[in-house]
Amino acid sequence: MSRAVVAQRETISSPFVAHDAGKLGAALVVQPSFALESAAPVQGESSPIAERAIEQHGLLVARLRASGASVVVLDADPELPLGFAVADIAVAFASGAVLMRPTNPGRRREVARVESALRDAGVPIVGAIEPPGLLDGGDVVVAGDVVYVAVPKDRASAVGVARSVRGNEAGRAQLAAIARDMGLRVTSVTIGGDVRGLRSVATFVDRTTIVIAPGVVDASAFGDVSHIDVPRGEDYGAGVVTLAPRRVLANLRFRTVLPILRRAKVGVEAIDLWEFGKLGVTPSTMVLALKRV
Repeated sequence: MSRAVVAQRETISSPFVAHDAGKLGAALVVQPSFALESAAPVQGESSPIAERAIEQHGLLVARLRASGASVVVLDADPELPLGFAVADIAVAFASGAVLMRPTNPGRRREVARVESALRDAGVPIVGAIEPPGLLDGGDVVVAGDVVYVAVPKDRASAVGVARSVRGNEAGRAQLAAIARDMGLRVTSVTIGGDVRGLRSVATFVDRTTIVIAPGVVDASAFGDVSHIDVPRGEDYGAGVVTLAPRRVLANLRFRTVLPILRRAKVGVEAIDLWEFGKLGVTPSTMVLALKRV
């Protein structure tokens, strides 16, 4: 059975995550395994190399800890190609975490181990998506009293990921009911069915500003929130990890996006995570925030 290595032994206290733009205080990550080499890369990319991915993931953890975050690291599951994309498995809110039910049946076995890690860290489970509901955490963005949930729409592929049905109305309705019980409202965001997830193309960098890929997601769903737009072809450059308001951790391979962020007065720490980028996986889906202040 996989074990968890915890940077600090004390448990995390509430409130947990009230807004995705808060300062990252604690996070959960999962180490990649050699199984990631069996995952299909995005169009035009070669297959990822596990040794490089493991090294890159170690650097990601080091940078998170250097930023002041306590990091819980789950060992790799050798049978899970995408187990490192842990943000798909749960979403933390101010009062606790909601467990997802991944669209990919092969990833549902991840829920139990993530649930155990959350409880060990002191994060209570306040809800779960139940059958027949399907929902991936990468399609959920938490922004104060609003929860944005992606509604994938089929279209011609623009980012090189095979189109697929992701989530369903039952799953989104269950999350909406859980959110209402927490005093939150849900806003639907139309997103291309070929996009890996909403978190991959839209990230709050402060409470009133979002970095977004307008070519693949309906930016108007975010209302009056200010946009920092990333260009077509670097859509996944929007999938950064917010370390603190207007300070992010990004994949350095999105070379056009980085200066755009800096010109917008967003501090950027850039590291090479391209072995994951080959799969269309962004830093934002590799880090499950447990505490933001």
